[in-house]
Amino acid sequence: MYLLNLLRNLFSDNKRIDPKKLPSLGFFYNEDFTISIKKATIEDITEYEFEFSKEDLGLTIEKLKRIVEKNTIFNKEYSFSDIKSIDLIFIFFEIVNFTKSKPIFLIYEESGKFSQIEFNSKNFNYYIPDDEIATKYNQIEKCFKIDGYSYTLPSVGVENSLTEFLISKSISKELATKYSNLSYNFTYFLGQKNSLTFEEIENLIQIFNFDMDKEEINKVSRIVKSLAGMQKYSLQKDGKIIEINSKLDLEKIWK
Repeated sequence: MYLLNLLRNLFSDNKRIDPKKLPSLGFFYNEDFTISIKKATIEDITEYEFEFSKEDLGLTIEKLKRIVEKNTIFNKEYSFSDIKSIDLIFIFFEIVNFTKSKPIFLIYEESGKFSQIEFNSKNFNYYIPDDEIATKYNQIEKCFKIDGYSYTLPSVGVENSLTEFLISKSISKELATKYSNLSYNFTYFLGQKNSLTFEEIENLIQIFNFDMDKEEINKVSRIVKSLAGMQKYSLQKDGKIIEINSKLDLEKIWK
């Protein structure tokens, strides 16, 4: 049976990803959510490398998103927009790994010496909620119920909607300054939404910044901070934490 499964994986064009091995640990995906990846094409890789810019972080993010969107497959109920944004880079690395059939390594320095560690689910430093937070998890609604609020991580679709909204507000310096000083914590309390209209964003900004009293605003902020560990990328080796900002050349990651 093992040999049969191995051969299937070797010759398969697709690879199923276990949501529970993503940084979000699958906490916020419905039970019927499935995601598979396929190998990036030469055209995908060429486009990525040709347009890559170390100086433009926004462009780099767009390159990652394009690779993931073009090389992920979902069951009919879901789409790229449903991916939780924290899982995006992890899925990108999975696609690179699957395409190259070769592991991705990070170079890091320890005690004056350089070492390397493979980026994979075995070495990933997953955030495990403490006992108090864990009791707040609602398996049916796929969220953490805390102080009257239902916390989830924002989806790629929601973040894309918000990005488009903020770009529309950057037409003037005054507007850009106004919106840059607001809180967008509402993105953590949207359940399974995978998009927002500009009107919805305006309403949520009004509610979470101006309509709520100070006590409620602080409560929301505490909830977001209490689960902030879920939004960090790091690896672990021999009990030591290795931050993801170790040397990893995204420009040449396909080499």
